[in-house]
Amino acid sequence: MKTILIVDDDPKMLELLKHYLRKEEVNVLTAADGEEGLSVFDGKAVDLVIIDIFMPNMDGIQTILEMKQKQPEASILVISGGGEFTGLEYLKQAKALGAKEALVKPFSQDDFLTTVRSMLA
Repeated sequence: MKTILIVDDDPKMLELLKHYLRKEEVNVLTAADGEEGLSVFDGKAVDLVIIDIFMPNMDGIQTILEMKQKQPEASILVISGGGEFTGLEYLKQAKALGAKEALVKPFSQDDFLTTVRSMLA
């Protein structure tokens, strides 16, 4: 069974993404910020990380950098809804730093699941 780590400071977004994944045959782990996400990432074998850009304590960009330093092959999907221009710029930066895919919030369940399935294949 594949393991997905979702890192997002919004509890509603965490629950929504877990809900989207409920029928997939995956184990879902969650973290409320980048620091917690790194702790979970270090302690578990994770097949896919879904990470928000804008979070307290450690933002998504710094978290991606540290995850990629520890595991260069890590598969990362970055998500953001932080304003159209700013959010898009950060998503581009995240992809340049190693995120394989990016989705702009709000995204549909279908778009999300298609991207996740593709990344896990």
